[in-house]
Formats: sequence, C-alpha cells, structure tokens
Amino acid sequence: MKKYILYLACLFPTLISCDDFLQKDPPSSPSESIFWQKKSDFESALNSCYSVAYDVNGFSEALPSYDNLTDNSLCQFDEDTYGQTKRMMMGDIYPTTSGFVSGNFNGAYKAIARCNLILEKLNEYQGGDMTDADRIYIVAQAKALRAYYYHWLFLCYKEVPLVTEVLTLENQYQPKASRMEIYNQIMKDFKEAADALDERTYMDTPGRFTKGACFAYMAKTAMFLGWSDANGIPNGVANTEEMKNVIQYCEQVQGYSLDEDLRAAFVESKQMSSKETIFSVRYKSPDLTNGLTMNYAQWSSLQVQRNLVDAFECTDGLPWGESPLTVPVDENLINSTTADQSAITAEREKLFENRDKRLRYAITAATVYRFPENPNYPDNAVYHASEPSKTGFGPIRFVQPFSEGQSPQEIQCGADVCLMRYAHVLLMLAEAENELNGPTQKAYDAINQVRKRAEQPELPQGLTKEQFRERIRKEWRYETPFEGWRYFQLKQWNLLKNVPEIVAKEPLYTVAAKYEDRFIFWPLPQAEIDKANGVLVQDSCIQLT
Repeated sequence: MKKYILYLACLFPTLISCDDFLQKDPPSSPSESIFWQKKSDFESALNSCYSVAYDVNGFSEALPSYDNLTDNSLCQFDEDTYGQTKRMMMGDIYPTTSGFVSGNFNGAYKAIARCNLILEKLNEYQGGDMTDADRIYIVAQAKALRAYYYHWLFLCYKEVPLVTEVLTLENQYQPKASRMEIYNQIMKDFKEAADALDERTYMDTPGRFTKGACFAYMAKTAMFLGWSDANGIPNGVANTEEMKNVIQYCEQVQGYSLDEDLRAAFVESKQMSSKETIFSVRYKSPDLTNGLTMNYAQWSSLQVQRNLVDAFECTDGLPWGESPLTVPVDENLINSTTADQSAITAEREKLFENRDKRLRYAITAATVYRFPENPNYPDNAVYHASEPSKTGFGPIRFVQPFSEGQSPQEIQCGADVCLMRYAHVLLMLAEAENELNGPTQKAYDAINQVRKRAEQPELPQGLTKEQFRERIRKEWRYETPFEGWRYFQLKQWNLLKNVPEIVAKEPLYTVAAKYEDRFIFWPLPQAEIDKANGVLVQDSCIQLT
C-alpha cells in the first residue's frame, strides 16, 4: 500500500495536481480496484504521459520562448507563460525562479512517474484483451516517453535523480545521479523503444513516438554530449566518438523527406500532410487548442532582434550588406520612435527583399503579416498592432493565418507544436560528419538539401573544416528560429557567454542581459531540496538568491 500512497505525489509531493486522473487512492479503494483492469486503461494512462506537455508549456506552446534567452529574440513580459525568460535573460536564474526553471523539472518528473507506473502495472497485468504486440507497443511508448522527458532534464539541469521504478515511502527521496548515468538511461530507453517499434512514420501514427523519432532524439542528445567534456559538461570541443554516434542515429531515421512548403509543419491546415514532421505535441481545434498565435502575434511576447534579421543571406548566398543584391535602408528611419509608423514599417520591409525566403517565412516587420496561405501572397499584408514588438520585428513562423480586421486572440489555434523535423536530422548529420571527417560530400549533401529547399545556392566546395562549421551553425539559425534549438546549441558550443554583448547592441529595446558560468545549467527547485531531508542537494555553484 505504501507504494500507491506515495504515488499520490509521483516523485515529489508537488508534482501531482488535484485533477490528475492517475492520482489513485490506495489499492483497497474502489477507484484503484477498477483501474488497470483492461487494455483501454493502459491506453488512457499512456495518453496521460503525453498530456504532461499540455500542462508544462516549456514542452509545448512556450517552445519559441527559449529563443528569448539567446541572440534571436527578447521577451517583454515577466510571466510564467513565457518561461520567465525576461527575468532569466537578466540573470534571475535561482532555485526559487518559476517558469522554465521549476516547471520543466516538476513536469518531467510527473511524466516519468507515470511512465514508471505504466511499466510496473503492465508487468503485473494478466488480462486476455491484450496481445503480445499490444504489450510491446505500450512498453516501447512508455520507455520512449521516459527517455524524452529525461532528455529535457539532461539539457536543462546538471545532475538530477534517476528514477526508473515506482517509489515507496521509504525511498521517495532520491539523490542525484551523474550526467553520464542519466545519458546512458536515455539512450537505453530510446534504443529499446526503437527496436520494438515498426517502420511506420509519424503521419502513420500521429501523436506517438516512432522508430524514427527515437533515433532522432538519440542524435539530438548525443550531439549535446558530443560538445561536452568527459563529465558531460558542455565545453564547445567536439568529441569524435559521440559524433560517430550522431551520424549512426541520423542515418537510421528513415521514411521522411523535406516538405516543399516551408510552413507545412507549422500551419494546422497543412500539418497532417507533412512528410517532414518526426515528432510534435498534438492539438486539434476546437477541442484542444494552444496560445501560439495569441501569445506571439497579439501580445508580441517574442520580440525578434535586429541581428537575426541581418543574419539571413541574400538570394545569391552572400551576406546581407555585402551582396550586390542588398537593398539599402535608412537606419535612422528604421530605428525612429517619432516618424510616421507606416513609413517606418515600409522601410523595415525593405530588409526582406532579395533575401533567403526563410526570413519572410519566419519573421515579419512588426504589425505586418503576409501569410502564404492567404490569397495574393506576398501582396496580401494584414496589419495588426495590438501590442507591437518593441524591436520592430516579430515571428510569423508558427502564427496561424488571419484576415484584416481579425484579432489573433480570436484564432482557435489547433496547430501542433512541431518539435522534431527531418531538416533537423539533416543538419545534425552535416554537423557531426564535419566534426568527424571534415566537409565530406556526405556533409555537403545533407546541408545542401536544406538550402535547396529554401532556394539558396549550394555551399561552395573547398571549405575548410572550420569554415564549414561556421556555415552549419549559420544554417541552423536560418532554418530553426523559434523552434527551441538555439538556446541549447549555444550552450553546447560554449557560446552562450557572448549573448549579453550582442543583446546590448539592440537599437530599440534595452535589456540588461547577464551571463555567468553557472547559467549553463539551471538550479534544482528549492522546494524539492527543502523536502528531501538532505538526500537531494543543490549543486555547489548555485546561488540561492
């Protein structure tokens, strides 16, 4: 009985909510006695593991806000809705910080506890309504999800407890495991899940982990370790053995290809026809919606930095400002706070002319939305200025199309939050191949697939390893703004320390950005430290206030 009493708290007492359907009474109660009695109970339990992503916005609709901790964008609101990224950018990363710092930890362990319970109860289940294939599939899903949530912990925190079973009152508080112990468990779970799953792709089984998704996340996790020292601490130095692993995992992602449409993975009306999406958080309006369009278009909680706009190439593959295709702009007008707003906007829109098409598909001059899904694109501007971005630029990548006179907050956004795409796999393959063997044809082929889809010239032959590394890092930035990748990549490349200097140059929005080495990993929530009776301890470099 003690084990199930403890499950009321999953791993730590704060990790379960009063409306959690898996918050079961002790085994003698009627509710426990009628659950875990049929196959559909296990399917419902599996759904609850996936549903944690809806409760923890750091795993879903706040994904774009990770870029607010980088040189890509800035947040203008102190809210948990956006992960408290405004405060975090200014150095407020403490054990008592809410938003991402506490939410990701608590949410991940809530999901992990559910996965562990499913695995235990399935092992005990004797019902005849479940085939061996059913059991194998549920186990694979539970292990893939456990690995997925541990992968978030691995990226965000230095050391965390490793829990792979339902706990009892006697062992409810667990000490931290080493980073390599966490890493090995992630890879073990993903590998066992991948081995058990068939070759179906995400669109064959939407909303569920597939073999390809397992290998893609193994590649992502291995890439983070591949830029780390022997203890798993990012240092920006490539580990060739891990790069070998990244290549192996990427090459096992089969059945996917790049969508011709750059917005197919992000727009609700197109997502189910995407050949590129490998994993996402599933929504469907009007029953299950998210706040992506309202939060980032209506309220401009993600303000795009000018340096990101400038970073995109011109259509000839040369840098903006150096290319003969560069359209000159009046910087005084672009940065004016007193000139006519229509004149300022028109001048800002010149920055999008003769540029990599991914620029216009990801970013917009503030208050002007040109949706490819609406008629007469790109001459179909929709103007909306409820809470305009103070940097003068905002995101359009995942904003759902709306019409003139329609408010973004009126949109019932049922678009999935896309987490893993085939483009990501190709770029990981190119990056790892270059670090292992230099800029081989395999590396060129992978990155050039992504560039050709964007109608950009192929990379020039003859690049050195260092030059190719710089180009692949730029390509990551062109291809993945606001998808939650850049923050963790700056960590692994040991470049997060450069962000404050870049942010300080932002002409229209001032943020006192701050960096300390301790920011590479977030502190464990103080509430969990306080309850653990000395078993769970904070990292020694963490400041309490």
